[in-house]
Formats: sequence, C-alpha cells, structure tokens
Amino acid sequence: MNPFIRLLERTFTAFNQAPFWRGRCKVWGQTMTAATFERWLYLRLHRFGRMGRDELATLTEIVRPGMTVLDIGSNLGLYTVLLSRLVGPAGRVISFEPDPALFATLQRNCALNGCANVEPHNLAVGSQPGRLLLQKLIFNAGDNHLAKGGSRLFRHAVETEVVTVDHFLPGLRPDLVKIDVQGWEFEVLKGMDAMVRSHPPVEIYLELWPQGLHRAGCTAGDLAHWLHDRGFHLYRAHDRKPLDDAALAALSGELTGLKHADLIASRRI
Repeated sequence: MNPFIRLLERTFTAFNQAPFWRGRCKVWGQTMTAATFERWLYLRLHRFGRMGRDELATLTEIVRPGMTVLDIGSNLGLYTVLLSRLVGPAGRVISFEPDPALFATLQRNCALNGCANVEPHNLAVGSQPGRLLLQKLIFNAGDNHLAKGGSRLFRHAVETEVVTVDHFLPGLRPDLVKIDVQGWEFEVLKGMDAMVRSHPPVEIYLELWPQGLHRAGCTAGDLAHWLHDRGFHLYRAHDRKPLDDAALAALSGELTGLKHADLIASRRI
C-alpha cells in the first residue's frame, strides 16, 4: 500500500479513536455513549433529528409491551435500547452485533439504560453457520459488512462467527424481526426460513439499499420474491404504502448510491 495512504489511515484511526469522543449524551430520552468520533457524530445526528426520525416513529407505532423482537445488526445499541423500552419488562429483545468494538459499546449502553430484557450476542447472522470476514470501515462503522467488494482503503477485516436464526434460536416465535445489515438482508432471511414458515404473525422491518444488496450478490427483486413466496406483503415503513413488483422496481431505481428506504414485510392485509 502507498505509504501516504498508510499514514492517512493511521491519522484517521487515531483521530477517530481519541478518548474525548467517549462521553455520554441523551438521545430519545436514552443515555448513550460512543467510542469513536464517527459514532459520536451518529448519536448527535439522531439527537438533533437529522437521522432516525422515521425509524423512531415507525418503531414506536408498531412495537408493543410484551413483544419479542430480534434486532439483527444492532451497532452501538441505540435502537436496541429503544426496543427494550418499547417492549417493557414483559418483553424480550435479542440483539446481534458482530463487530467486537461496537458490541462492547452496545453492552455499555444496555447497562447504562438498565436493559435487563436484552440478550446481546457478539455474532453475525446469515443463511448458514460458519465463519466469515467482517469488513470494518475505519471512518463509518455504520457500513461494516460481510459482503465482499467496495473500496479496500480505510478498512480492515476481522473474522466473525455466523449463525442462522433457525439453528441458533430454534422454536423462537418473535413478533418482529428488525434487520439492518448493509445489504446482507437476503442472507439473514434465508437463515430464518423455518421460523418464517412456522410463525405467520411475524413481521419484518428491514432496510432496502440496492447498492448494498448488489454488493452481497442479490437484488431487491430477489428479496421481494422470497418474501412474496412466503405470503408477505411489502410496505414502505413510514407511510405503510403497499409495494407491488412495479412499485418496488420504481423505488429501487430511485435509491441510487447511498440512498435507502425502510420496508415492512407483513402477512396482514
């Protein structure tokens, strides 16, 4: 690698991991902490409504006390803590985050907020059990991913254990599965086929990011057809507008580059 690029990477890493980014802040009434500058910025963007407004509104609407929720791709735990509060003491949140550094922050944030109903796992979720390389981005941990591809600059890989929902949580009957895994969504879905087929009431809240799906070797159509074959109807999350094949194709065409949309898959009409 070019020595100048190596110097830039070391400089960015040192700045990003400086200890003064580790303070606490309030987001959505929750006490949150980060360990890096870019996650510090992520929390502030949520705090001031520049990110997460639609997600907050949707989850607050659909999650009820006593529910069991899977949170796949928990990052530092902002949404895990929110889900913990929404399901209440009688509910259960099972979270998965493969990045060891983010997982440690997730655990801290759950402890800070007294989330006794959260079961965190330092694991990735996919279509089959095994071990894969997690591509960790130096300056954007929100785009850590298992799929190959993308720039080789400013990232490094760590090996992570991958489990499937069907094998790791046999017999689980969740009310909601939330998936945000940077294009790996189809792999996660394929690993929960038995649960999906045996538990009709489950709803799935997932991110549609065509560029990320392409990086993982699939398309929005592949994902939609898998869900349709299992009786799900797709809706845009923020307004519950139904998406047939034509509407999904049109939406996917609008989501260029880093643009994404949140969807809900439900068997209810």
